[in-house]
Amino acid sequence: MYKIALKTIGALFAFFGLCTSSLLAQDITYAIKLTESEQFESAEKAYDVLLKQEPNNGDYYYYYGENYLKQYFSDQANTLFKEVAEPAGKLFTKGIAVDPTNPMNYIGLGKIAMYNGDTSQAKPYFDKALSFLPTKKNKLIMSPDRQALVLYKIAETYVKAEKPNLAEAISLLEKAKSIIKDPNPKNAGKDIVKVPELYLVIGDYYIYGLNDGSNAIENYKKAQTLDPTSSKAKLRIGQLWVRARNYNDALLYYKEALNIDSTFAPAYRELGDLYTLARQYDNAIANYKKFLSLSGDNISAKIRYASALINAKDYEEAIIDINQILMVDSTHNDLNRALAYSYYETGKFDKSIVYIQKFLKNAKPEKIRADDYVYCGRAYAKIKNDSLAAANLYIAFQMDTTKADLLSEIALSYSKLKKYDEGISFFEKKIAMGKAVASDYYNLGKVYYNVQKWDKADTTFATFNELLPDYVQGYSWRARTKSNMDPDAKLGLAKPIYEKLVTKALPDSAKYVKEITEAYSFLSYYYFVQYNISHSTLDAANSVLYCEKVLAITPNDEKAKTILNEMKGKVK
Repeated sequence: MYKIALKTIGALFAFFGLCTSSLLAQDITYAIKLTESEQFESAEKAYDVLLKQEPNNGDYYYYYGENYLKQYFSDQANTLFKEVAEPAGKLFTKGIAVDPTNPMNYIGLGKIAMYNGDTSQAKPYFDKALSFLPTKKNKLIMSPDRQALVLYKIAETYVKAEKPNLAEAISLLEKAKSIIKDPNPKNAGKDIVKVPELYLVIGDYYIYGLNDGSNAIENYKKAQTLDPTSSKAKLRIGQLWVRARNYNDALLYYKEALNIDSTFAPAYRELGDLYTLARQYDNAIANYKKFLSLSGDNISAKIRYASALINAKDYEEAIIDINQILMVDSTHNDLNRALAYSYYETGKFDKSIVYIQKFLKNAKPEKIRADDYVYCGRAYAKIKNDSLAAANLYIAFQMDTTKADLLSEIALSYSKLKKYDEGISFFEKKIAMGKAVASDYYNLGKVYYNVQKWDKADTTFATFNELLPDYVQGYSWRARTKSNMDPDAKLGLAKPIYEKLVTKALPDSAKYVKEITEAYSFLSYYYFVQYNISHSTLDAANSVLYCEKVLAITPNDEKAKTILNEMKGKVK
């Protein structure tokens, strides 16, 4: 009976052991699914529970570390690789310490090195991971699907690296395929075990490495066939069509992904991005909201949602959302930037300045963008603090010299400060770069006018008139410049310019009353001066004609009245 009891207890322990093993297997699958659905914070909690149950399980450390790395790849705009690499590296290192014969955490450290651009440091880690694969010499035991996992995880890293190593990637992928293929010639090409993830990586290799959409789709479809319950392959094909700007097909595949699994959060995010591209902002926001609710409504997801609102130009809603996040967690400095941008776009320039300065004060240098100083400078310009506007805009230009339009804004800020020499230098710099547009010549011409550099003002306005021949005010400024070059109007330098102005302005005389009056006034005076030189009755008649035109528009014009009274007696 004692032996029977022992056997019974042993059987019970075996039974409970199987149940526990099954439960843990289900838990790691669940935790990985949380990561794939971008519920990163919820996934962290799941991995913490798993490690309490099995603190020496190396796989748990690996997938926990991957949870951090995937946060970077899901939102590279707002996440620095350094921010995720540090906690991931600690997990991989701990995984090696507790489970040194498990290849996965060596792969993890190799990933960090590779994504940091250090191939030489990555390779020893990958070689160590590969040393645990069975060979004829080492006689190690590892299932085919596990061997394939090791190979395609390394290959995936080579594909995703900033400088991909495609030769190494395809070598590993081909080896993984050979391991899971049935060696029996009768079953040539058939998989012994199903490894759908392998074909996803092969698809990635073709599209991201070789830009070969056809082979990428073929492998994504293979992955879908092997695991019909997964939405990842459908999502990949949809993303491929977005790359090809075939948005209708992309939409179909995203919807098919959701037909398979309506809780697959990334598909809603991609739909939101797709609708944003199509400027269907209501649809975009609806899908972003769904993504937010499915991704656990955590801080990370809320930040993504706020970013989506900004992309959809719903700045008011973004401000509400960001402030709610900051009430719970104020450690995310990127939110200060998002608030600054949103406040600027809603016309709250003082608040925009407060938050962009707060962001810049707390940001790591590598997180700061030229656009941060652009927003800061433009906000200062809006509140008429042109000195700080120019300073910040110049920093932005130094960070990104392709933003040539900033030179115009800097020049205008200096011009408003009456620092004309600085304004001229920035306009001339833009012209020298070959980036000047018509408005630059117009504004530079006015600066030259203000400093009484008449010759330069004249040639600059002449260039502007050529670039925009129907812009009436351009002729006004050039004509005034000519008047200053010929103050007594004896040479009549301004006459042809004012006549051209009248020709351009008369078709819309109601709009250009001021400019037409100015032209008529000059012409009346010009002919008055010419009469006093030539005593020609024709000059007198023209002077009277233009005086009458001026008085028809502005009856109380004293200058016109004076000239008219003097000239009337000279005309037969």
